[in-house]
Amino acid sequence: MQASLSTTEAVRVYRELARRPSVARAWINSAKDVGTTERKLVEVNSLWSQRDIETSKTAKFIRSHRVDVADGRVASTEACGAPIDTSTCLLQQTSPSGKLSAILRLVSDKQYLEVWSHTCKLKNVELQVLEKHGKVYDDGTFGCFQWSPCERYLLYVAEKKMPKMESFFKRKDKEKAESDDAPVQGEEFVYQEDWGEGLVSKHRPVLCIFDVEEETTQVLTSVPDEVSPGQAVWCPDGRGVVFVGWWHVPFRLGLIYCTNRRSALFQLDLEGQACEQLTRDGLSVRCPRFSTDGSRLVFLQNPAGGPHNSCSQVVVYLWKEKTVVVVTDTVRTASGDSFPGMYAFDNGYQQCWAADGRRVVLNTYWRSKMALLVINTDTKEVKKLSMEGDDTATAWRLLDIRDDVIVAVCCSPNTSQHLRCAVLPPSGQEYLVKWETLDDVVPTLTLPVDHKVITFTPVDGGLEYEAILMRKRGVESPPMIVWPHGGPHSVFSSEFLPYIAGFCQLGFAVLLVNYRGSLGFGQDSVESLPGKVGSQDVSDVQHAVKVVVDTEGVNKDKLLLCGGSHGGFLVTHLVGQFPDTYKACVARNPVTNIASMFGTTDIPDWCCVEAGLEPDFHAPPSPEVYSAMLTKSPMYHADKIKTPTMVMLGEVDRRVPPPQGKELYRLLKTRGVPTRLLVYPDNSHPISKVDAEADAFVNIYKWFTEHMSN
Repeated sequence: MQASLSTTEAVRVYRELARRPSVARAWINSAKDVGTTERKLVEVNSLWSQRDIETSKTAKFIRSHRVDVADGRVASTEACGAPIDTSTCLLQQTSPSGKLSAILRLVSDKQYLEVWSHTCKLKNVELQVLEKHGKVYDDGTFGCFQWSPCERYLLYVAEKKMPKMESFFKRKDKEKAESDDAPVQGEEFVYQEDWGEGLVSKHRPVLCIFDVEEETTQVLTSVPDEVSPGQAVWCPDGRGVVFVGWWHVPFRLGLIYCTNRRSALFQLDLEGQACEQLTRDGLSVRCPRFSTDGSRLVFLQNPAGGPHNSCSQVVVYLWKEKTVVVVTDTVRTASGDSFPGMYAFDNGYQQCWAADGRRVVLNTYWRSKMALLVINTDTKEVKKLSMEGDDTATAWRLLDIRDDVIVAVCCSPNTSQHLRCAVLPPSGQEYLVKWETLDDVVPTLTLPVDHKVITFTPVDGGLEYEAILMRKRGVESPPMIVWPHGGPHSVFSSEFLPYIAGFCQLGFAVLLVNYRGSLGFGQDSVESLPGKVGSQDVSDVQHAVKVVVDTEGVNKDKLLLCGGSHGGFLVTHLVGQFPDTYKACVARNPVTNIASMFGTTDIPDWCCVEAGLEPDFHAPPSPEVYSAMLTKSPMYHADKIKTPTMVMLGEVDRRVPPPQGKELYRLLKTRGVPTRLLVYPDNSHPISKVDAEADAFVNIYKWFTEHMSN
């Protein structure tokens, strides 16, 4: 069977897949006892997003489920009513007692803070009118929205209020010119650093506390000047806050997808306004969460500097003792199915502590899957909670845990995201956990996609790596898209990916390659790649392709390439180093020349580290440094490219700026190689706006079908 040549079919397939929503977060409201203490009813609320192709917008909505817990397990579940549209809601948080709910809402570019009871809206305050700060942060990197234990205050992060700027030549009244809030002249064009890709409007975050009773906001001014605060949580007694502080001196570096940025945990006392650093220097920390009894603070920790992502330590700060305990250390290598270490940078879970205040539930990449774990912070034991052998749930992510009721989101290459719920058994009996889906129907694809994880031993005999092969069931000798991930220190897990599912539905096989350097295989694998990009990773992908062609029945004469970011780096390397192997190539925001990227990206240290160099911003790069970067880049081999290559660029990409793709496009154009350049306005590195994402899918399909028969 051949892949269809009809773009109409591609549009139909993508429309169908775009209807499948994904969950952003979920929270469990306080339980209600029913009859006896052995039975209780729990309400689970979840926030979902869904692509709306007709409006080119993302719809957001909340779903509610009622969970009946009896005899230490989930007895039954039931959906409650229809979803509720929340497209104007930026942030939402239920108070500890469940009696109040706070919402940050965006209306006509104005932010309103609302407080609701069970029966009505109690408060509605336009925050900008208070003139204490700029826009409230609703991102997952800095943002927080936390009720105090007494439920009178709300803690959040906002942009620092800056003085108004105006021209030297603007005429103004003399009295206004001498007032305290008079605009500053001559400063309107001064460059304001931001935190890079995905955080371009974030310059100077500040911690803020809103008094619900008084309807006033206080900006906390005791944060050290050299750090930017975020991910704040209340101290157990409500008299202080703990936050992550990222150093922004001498200048800001891109933060998204980077767990190597110098940062620390700080405690700010609200009464004396003293600010104390809790963790030592030289680290990168994130995701602090207090235990239910307030005695322990868990967080994730990496070394500052080095690869942009790596194996994290799970660390506990003993609150009264003021000591730090490493619970799970960096795992160098992992054989078989042993614990490979902690690899997670998602801050989306509500809570992670069990009711005993000693165990935490977290998720991590575990080779080519994503697993749910329970970690005993006393014994340091790590155990899997996610089900094994379930073809509809090969990727698990924690959303919330409350009173030992856990809510997680699950999916697989064949099944889109859905919620599952369980009660955490007592310590030592975690193997008895029993998961239940919250909906009657698990959203599995109508036309099944077969998927398997394949393990490879590299040609140089180094550490093993994996790839995930997916194909529509029953398709013989399909064309195969080879798809290496970006990063490079990232990973493909066996999860539902609409693009991949779509191409499988259209008759392609897809090979997702987790080359050495990927997360989830131990720190030695991560550290094996810097200094060898353009060779080791390219060799791993090409070796995987050869093995799959020889053993899995794909069409060796119809091999295709697609990848973004470092994946784009790899696919453009592959068509240069192996010019006769592939029929067509698509590169999305590709790194093509590390040397020219160094001066334009928001992560210049990445260019040095991956090229095997030590970042040094005190002096200009030497010719030898530029040469080392260039020789590891696709442009070094670009004069050998013959494969038709389409380049897709996000016009406002700060991570891999558009000149990277244009540099390759111009060379191919000059040399007469079939090429095409698509530029998506207002899209950044992921090219993820609804209309751009849909257009890119069909254009990739069209490019492949037009060229794979040549």
